Amino acid sequence: MGHAFVPTYKKGEKGKYQLVVKESSWQSLKRKLKAATKKIKPYSFDLRLAKIKEVYRGWVNNYRLASIHGKLKALDEWLRNRLRYCIWTDGDA
Repeated sequence: MGHAFVPTYKKGEKGKYQLVVKESSWQSLKRKLKAATKKIKPYSFDLRLAKIKEVYRGWVNNYRLASIHGKLKALDEWLRNRLRYCIWTDGDA
């Protein structure tokens, strides 16, 4: 389904596991976001943001129980850079 369990590594806790997202699911999300932020797509910036919001919200709702905060922060930085590049290369935005 896209989830996996890994053991937690806290002192004094044995036999405890946390829910994580499989790497293939991360790659799938990144691939979808990359397709929505390609500068050669003739989208207006508002439409581009709507497409990103749709993909991002659906994916996060599906994996909200997993430990994803750190990876989402890195993904957000990557996505902001791609959007910035779209703004710089697009003349009407």
